[in-house]
Parts: sequence; C-alpha cells; structure tokens
Amino acid sequence: MSAEILDRLSDPAATTAATRIPAEAADDGRAEPVWAELTLGSGSPGLALAFAGVARDAARQVPRAHAYLTTGTRAVSGGAAAASGIFKGPGALAFAVLVAHRTTGGYVSALERFDAYQRDLVRTVLPPVEDRPLPTIGHYEVVRGLTGVGRYLLARAETCEEALTAVLHHLVRLSLGTVRHQGAQVPRWWALDAPRIGAERAFPGGHLNLGLSHGVAGPLALLALAWERGVRVPGQQNAMEATADLLRTWAVADRHGVFWPGYLSFAEWQRGSAAYDGAAKWPAWCYGAPGVSRALQLAGRALGRTDFSDLARASVDRLLALPRADWGINDHALCHGWAGALHQLGRLNEEWRDPRLSGLRDDIAAELLSAFDPTLPFGLRFTMTKVPFASDVSGYLDGAAGVALALDSYAVDGTPADWDMPLLLA
Repeated sequence: MSAEILDRLSDPAATTAATRIPAEAADDGRAEPVWAELTLGSGSPGLALAFAGVARDAARQVPRAHAYLTTGTRAVSGGAAAASGIFKGPGALAFAVLVAHRTTGGYVSALERFDAYQRDLVRTVLPPVEDRPLPTIGHYEVVRGLTGVGRYLLARAETCEEALTAVLHHLVRLSLGTVRHQGAQVPRWWALDAPRIGAERAFPGGHLNLGLSHGVAGPLALLALAWERGVRVPGQQNAMEATADLLRTWAVADRHGVFWPGYLSFAEWQRGSAAYDGAAKWPAWCYGAPGVSRALQLAGRALGRTDFSDLARASVDRLLALPRADWGINDHALCHGWAGALHQLGRLNEEWRDPRLSGLRDDIAAELLSAFDPTLPFGLRFTMTKVPFASDVSGYLDGAAGVALALDSYAVDGTPADWDMPLLLA
C-alpha cells in the first residue's frame, strides 16, 4: 500500500492538480485546491521528504524526490515564501534537502546554503527573554518557531553549532521561572494569543500550550535530543526537569487513565489541575498522547529519570485501556490521524517492547489498509473540513505521503533515521 500511494504521488503536476477539497466536502459546496507549495503539510518539500526518506525501493524513489526538490527550489528562488519555521517556507525545503542529502550523499551545495539560511535566521529573529508573557506560541513552537529550527540545527550541528546553542540557551531561559500576568504567576511559556485562529474570545488571558507541535513538549523533546547527542548548555538539565514537572502537574485522569489537556486558558490555569474537567483530545502528534508521551520518554532516557518515562508509559496505558472505537480519530494523517498513532507508538515501543503495543499497531495498520480505495486519487482521503475522510490531500504532515512513510516503516519493522525529524520524535 505504501508503494502504491507513492506511485500515485510520483508526478508533481498531477499531484498538485489532484490535491483538493472536493465540492461535496467543501463548506461552500465548491471544490477548493489545497496545494500549498512550500510546506511540509501539503507541498513539494513534504513530497520530496517522503520520497527521500522511504526505506524500501529507495533507488527508485530518488528521482521522484529530485523532481519535487526542483519544484520547491524554483519557488524559493522566485521569492514565493517568507521565513516561517520548518513546516512552511524555506525551512520546509531545508529539511527535505537534508533528508535527500543523507539518502544520496548529494545536494551538498544546496545544504550549505540552507545551513547559512538557518544560521542567519536565528541571528535575525532570536529575541531577548523578557519578564512578561510571550506575544505568541509561534515564537518557540515546533511548527513555526525556534524549536523546529533547532531540530534542523541539531541535525547539522557540525556546521551550525553556534546557532544551535543560541536556540538551546533561549529555550532554557523560557523553561525556568515564572512571569506575572493579570495578578498571577504563570510559566514563561505563557502566550497572549489563542491556540488557534478564531478562538480568541475563549482565551482573553492567553493560554499555556502543552502539545508537542505547538507547546512546551516540543522544546522538551529538542533539549532531550540535544543532551543525548552531547550538545549541552548551562541550565539544560534543570530546564528539562522543570518542563517535565509542568507536564506531570497537568497530567490529569479520567476513568481510563492519564492524559494531557491540549492547552489551558487563564481561568483553567488559576483553578489548577485538580479542578480540570475537560475531556481528553483524540490521540495525536500535535496534542496529548502519544506526542507528549514521546517527549517525556526522550527526557527520561536522556536524564535517566524513570519517573518521566513512567508517566509517558501511563499515558500510553490509557490508550491500551480505551477501545479504539472511542479514540475519536477521524483522519488518516500523521498529525492527528491513524498514521501518526501507528508511527508514534512504534517509536515509543522501541524501548518498551510491549507485545500489547505491537498488537495495537497491527490493528491500526489493518485499519489503514482496509480504508484504501483505489478509485481515489491517492487511495485515501483526509479531514480538512467538518466532513471526515473527505478531502484529497497529498502531503507529508496532513496527507497521503505521511501515511506512506508510516506504513513503510511499519512494513520493514524498522525505525527511520531521518524522515520523522521534523516531528521531533527522534
């Protein structure tokens, strides 16, 4: 199935044309293209990363990766994108070039240019840490912010160490201490924006984001990965412990076990974790388990803190106790769908070797296989609107390319070295 999906994605022009929300799924009843050129979500960098990162039949996939890299490079050269983290703009293409380089040994000069771009970006955007809440989570998060850039710099530490340590210093500062906000002390991670566009009225005092993609779990994962690779700055251990303790404080429970809220309003923060009465979100990379679980597992492994690893394990035990029909997943993608659950549980189980998780992954893989429809452009549909499983999306994070990668890794029973780096899973 992975190979079949990749075959369907092999032609850039056809893939671009077929990436759309069909009329029957669109809010206004009109078909809508959703190709976004310089993105990992649904654009050329994500497709290039998929073809360069796949384990099986790699030699056949390299020319396909090159075709998408060429398309993405033209867009960058044409000035079509501003700096916006690693999931959009030149930073997205940088990750695709990095994976292609590791696969082929080529693209050396292109990689050197992207190294310089990322180093310059850090020098340009790295702000001081002030004694007040942040204006936005986009400042530090994985998708748009410094944590994602830091993961690229860590992969290129031999040429980007100074910029990497600057990012780590910054994240350490944000991890430690509190700031005053509306008469209360809140973590330095506190941001004045809402967790999503359109929710501003529900978050008049800003929010604390706990997720891996947009919140504090992302910096925790980066600090842990850097620590394991011997890249360490003063205060890094304390910063990891403080962030893990914050996640431990907000690990709440329902009748199935431990979970994390995706984010907290100011009122929820003031009431405290014991009073939290919100429902658990569905299992995802972006929010909650197993994304946050992986960040805690990495921190526990880096520092030898079994309590962090035990908390990660408890959150996954909840998924084992919860019937899959009640997970609430209504998408196939890496970000918040079945492919993401399949792959993240595999990463977590590298250490635990729990046969129950292996069996659960078998069931999830079977779910994806049974959903394949050869009459669809990419074999699967995704949830981009209120209509579940209804949109033709091709990309890495949000679409078919990500499913192909997750199934490829599952099929070879291996752990990829490269393609999940942008997800901060390794």
